[in-house]
Amino acid sequence: MIPHHGSTGGKTPVTLTGHHLANATAVHFGTAQATITANTATSMTVTTPGGSGAVPVTVTTAGGAGTLGTFYYTPPPTLTGISPAAGPVAGSDQEIVITGRNLAGTIDVFLGTSRAVIQVVSDTQITVRATAAPAPGGTSVTVTTPGGTTDGLSYTYLAPSTVTSVSPNTGPTTGGTEVTITGTGLASTDQVTFNGTPTAFTVISDTTLTATTPPSGTDGTVDVTITGPGGAPAGTFTYATGPDI
Repeated sequence: MIPHHGSTGGKTPVTLTGHHLANATAVHFGTAQATITANTATSMTVTTPGGSGAVPVTVTTAGGAGTLGTFYYTPPPTLTGISPAAGPVAGSDQEIVITGRNLAGTIDVFLGTSRAVIQVVSDTQITVRATAAPAPGGTSVTVTTPGGTTDGLSYTYLAPSTVTSVSPNTGPTTGGTEVTITGTGLASTDQVTFNGTPTAFTVISDTTLTATTPPSGTDGTVDVTITGPGGAPAGTFTYATGPDI
């Protein structure tokens, strides 16, 4: 019997194999009768009725009745959350966690038209990786399990963020310089680093944020990296030692 499970609402196509099945008069899933759509001596295709739990599948022919196995009714999935809810349009190796109920046995997860890579599944959680999307924008999250297909959550594919300027772009090695960073896709910034050192920052808009330079042990030009769902673009800042008196 393939598959061995399906929606509690019925309408799951099931193929039954065996012997002496020709001209079967009825197929029951538990006490409910299925719809026969194809029938040969060794194979049958039926559409399940609605039901619940684990039920025996019984085939009735002119020669009598026989049980061909057990069918497991699975309740439909429900989605309750997704984190993170945004990522780069090019896809990412970052784990995306989708939470809900009745998720065990998940068959497919789509973010819009892009099929996500399923990594881990439990009854209440799916961990996936986003593949590339055709274009930036919001998409519907669709999950298919043996119990059916559901949506109701959204995931946003982001265009790559950019950094166009850091102003001022020079300051003392002691740190403490307030700089304005401009670019695109900055609203979802998670971290700002100067030469790998995280620092405090404030998002002003999707094109502007401010940050305070951390101290640096040496002079020189360093990368100013903006990390977020849209990627990790970088500008530069030059540390300089002040004059001795």
